[in-house]
Amino acid sequence: MASKVIVLGDVNGQLQAVFKKISTLHEKNKFSLAIVAGNLFSEDDDSVSDLLAGNISIPLPTYFTVGTTPLPQRIIDKIEKDEEICPNLHFLGKRSTTKTSEGIKIVTLGGRLDETIVGGLSKEQYLPFHTVGDAKALHGANSADILLTTTWPASIRNGSKIPLAEGVMLPIGQEHIADLCAALKPRYHFSSSLDSFFEREPFFHSPTADTPDVKPVTRFISLAAHGNSKKQKSLYAFSLPSSVDTTAPLPAGTTISPLFRPKKRPALDSEPYSRYGNGNHDGYRNKRGKGHRGQRQPPPGPGECFFCLSNPNLATHLISSIGDDAYLTIAKGPLTTSTTYSQLGVDFPAHALIIPLTHSPTLALITEEDNAREKTFVEMTRFKKALQEMVAERSNNKLGAVTYEISKANGVHTHWQFIPMLRETISKDLVEAAFRVEAENLSYPPFQTRDPGIGKEDGDFFRVWIWTPPSEEKSEGSTKCLTMPFDDSLRFSLQFGRIVLAKLLQLEKRTQWRDCAQSEEEEKKDIEAFKAAFREFDFTL
Repeated sequence: MASKVIVLGDVNGQLQAVFKKISTLHEKNKFSLAIVAGNLFSEDDDSVSDLLAGNISIPLPTYFTVGTTPLPQRIIDKIEKDEEICPNLHFLGKRSTTKTSEGIKIVTLGGRLDETIVGGLSKEQYLPFHTVGDAKALHGANSADILLTTTWPASIRNGSKIPLAEGVMLPIGQEHIADLCAALKPRYHFSSSLDSFFEREPFFHSPTADTPDVKPVTRFISLAAHGNSKKQKSLYAFSLPSSVDTTAPLPAGTTISPLFRPKKRPALDSEPYSRYGNGNHDGYRNKRGKGHRGQRQPPPGPGECFFCLSNPNLATHLISSIGDDAYLTIAKGPLTTSTTYSQLGVDFPAHALIIPLTHSPTLALITEEDNAREKTFVEMTRFKKALQEMVAERSNNKLGAVTYEISKANGVHTHWQFIPMLRETISKDLVEAAFRVEAENLSYPPFQTRDPGIGKEDGDFFRVWIWTPPSEEKSEGSTKCLTMPFDDSLRFSLQFGRIVLAKLLQLEKRTQWRDCAQSEEEEKKDIEAFKAAFREFDFTL
């Protein structure tokens, strides 16, 4: 059975007018309960007197918390004496977990972040401030039907194409709220935003090991204040089923979660972040310094990212080709060398990176504007096929290729790594076996034989394409894709792909890119040989 719920934006003491309107709506719709997602009160004024005197009628069970203003003292007195404020009005608390008579689990964190408190819980339950510790304490709730926060989660608009009304200024989100939402995976997350209304597309969270086939969906909605000058929406009504149908398809327009939960872990490698080395982001984690009060610095933007062409420190001499939506470069400190396959006609390191021009941690998070996401994937695939054709032709079809990707929502700049591989090694299923065995040795989730494409319906994952070159039976060759989905509870080694291939190629001494560093003169020699070989396959020329 479903419960009908109505949520209100900031009331700001307009009790008489707002609840008169709610009464009218309740007569028609028979709501189960109401929730105030913001300030119910403004000051300890006449509206409070009228409420306590019984002159204002609350027509249905209504729940409220602390918003951005302190609760009136007379309301606090009632709460502390455990007295009823008035019929049907219930204080949720500033930091609480509540289960209503309908069985709806509401998790609440009212107020704004008190940046003067570095650790611990807030002592004052009626002032409009909370701590990061308050948010972390609520992780123990494990789940929620409705999450109610005064503050927005950080990055909530990432991956969204919902347009904003002209002149609308949306609140700045906070990471500890994003962390809380990611931990609880609520069905609905409500907040408030003064004179603006925002309803994001639904987004799904990564499946867990316990429920690998379940992708919990969250809807984030922020309501404007009642009587706002821009006439933005201040009420939101919906039906909440008593249980979630885990077999139902994802709602139309659903995106992957824009949230992530950064964790303070020791880095997996001691080296700083490099644009090319391991082709991952290990060192990025190391290089990020500590900011104010020990908080992590945000990930590098396009101007500092060593995969972005806008970075003035970009090693441009390693770039081979630049397309409309992606570009091709050879790796710094490559795994394979100019001698690895020289007897097969590939006398240069063919370890290449295919990189989107758009600065995005995953392909799925690239904007849909102007079809940029799809065009980027198509052009990256085109580069991959061109590289495959190059190594196959030069080796008389004795070389295939392995291309892998780490897609993590809290990464820096997604890309694909391309490395040639002997046809014989591929045909004996040694590549697939190597990846599966290494995953099993590390207690990683098992690989699935599937290709997630852009990954719009997936969370974090590691993907590897294994391409067998053309034969008499298959004139264009064949590709097998293995995908390992994982979530942020897994401490995934960002060196995983290179480690597997280094072992397989008996190049263990080249596992770390820094051990394979070359002079700029050597790099220029390699890129010239690569470009000469790739020229006839280069569609950007």
